[in-house]
Amino acid sequence: MEQKEVKFPKYSMKVDEGIYQITLPTPYPVGPVNLYLIEGEILTLLDVGPKTEEAWEGLVNGVEEIGYTLDDIKQILITHYHPDHTGILQRVKRETGARALGHPLLGRYLRFNEEFINFRAGFFHQLYKENGVPEEFFDLVELNEANRRRFSEPSEIDIVLKNTQTVPGLKDWQVIYTPGHSQDHLSIYRKNDGVFIGGDHIIENTSTSISIEPPWDETSKRPQPLIQYRAALEVCANLEITKIYSGHGNPIDNHKEIITKKLESHWQKAMEIFGLIEVDKKTAFDLTKLLYPKKYQKLLNLTLAQTIGHLDLLLLVQQVNVQKKDGVFYYSKQGPI
Repeated sequence: MEQKEVKFPKYSMKVDEGIYQITLPTPYPVGPVNLYLIEGEILTLLDVGPKTEEAWEGLVNGVEEIGYTLDDIKQILITHYHPDHTGILQRVKRETGARALGHPLLGRYLRFNEEFINFRAGFFHQLYKENGVPEEFFDLVELNEANRRRFSEPSEIDIVLKNTQTVPGLKDWQVIYTPGHSQDHLSIYRKNDGVFIGGDHIIENTSTSISIEPPWDETSKRPQPLIQYRAALEVCANLEITKIYSGHGNPIDNHKEIITKKLESHWQKAMEIFGLIEVDKKTAFDLTKLLYPKKYQKLLNLTLAQTIGHLDLLLLVQQVNVQKKDGVFYYSKQGPI
């Protein structure tokens, strides 16, 4: 008797009650991205993947492996604007007619509005100047934006989500703002069984990167992402979470232990920076070169953000001094420069 070939899912698997994970390839060093198809009053897709044909094929096949088609998806919830999570949003919207939901700040990143792009570029050029970055690195601002465009298509959100509100179409799920990795980052929490879907907020065995972003407008101060991130971690530590499903990597079932380690690691890095400025004043770029000698040239935005974030933390607890001289910020242990 001829045996039928057994086909195993390539892209998807059921991970919890009413939750399916779809894993797609990305062009980024972080590796594959995890999306989640959530059953409820409305079938909801959480995040969509980058703008590549490989990701599109994986999404279509992954949804079909679960037993649905793209047309069954009625809404798309986005955790944050990064291209590996939003790149094919507009394509999914076109194909399905689904509505998109996200943080109030998400839309300005998705639209690729020239006014905001120019405002953002000006912010980063000024940030580089004030933190002692040589002009040879300034082209990275435009290169990073070009890379974002390469793996994203302009789109829009249809419903803005508020912190702690119930997710439309998913009555058991609550929105939790979790800024730090990005200013528009949010997660969702199912209180009845403690399941938390957290995007890139908490990732197993990985130090979640924070990112410097411009303020809401020119009249506002620069956000302090590490301080925000630590506050969001503490919010999560106080939730009765049983399992975290992340945007990358494996599920997490010991969130309080991981959060404690992350909070401790921030102080360890801050004290390392404190030691580096004990003898002489330094700019954030000086410190970035010392902290990340093998990474800073290729990953300047990431490494500079880590440095500035920890300096914000040291300033908050009054461990360092900062003064501006000739348009550049210098950090010292104490006393005037």
